[in-house]
Amino acid sequence: MVNWRKLEAMVDQKIGRSFGESIRLSFMKNQQPDPDRPITEIMAVLHVGGDDSVSAGPTGTYRSRLSLGEAELFLDRSVYSGPIPVTGDRVRANDRYGTPWFEVAAVSDRYSNLIVLKLGVV
Repeated sequence: MVNWRKLEAMVDQKIGRSFGESIRLSFMKNQQPDPDRPITEIMAVLHVGGDDSVSAGPTGTYRSRLSLGEAELFLDRSVYSGPIPVTGDRVRANDRYGTPWFEVAAVSDRYSNLIVLKLGVV
């Protein structure tokens, strides 16, 4: 029997190695750096909005869009061992022009191998 979770984790790791970029996680508490959760530098996949994604589903074709200024960051559980980010924490895209900052708007840990952060503009 195929262990799909193991296969999924292998694919997530491959995507992270191929498309990951340098990210700085700054953990905040009352809008100040949280001394109990030190700044962390990681490699992760960051998808910034502004483009369309078109997919086919059982009810036909649908389109999803991240609004300009919104983004999603994908943390691979098999690689990331730091604190779980929470709403209000900050993310900096180190490799992108201008090293833009984002604020964590929501966190989803319902995926088997990924922690997904919905990000907004700071």
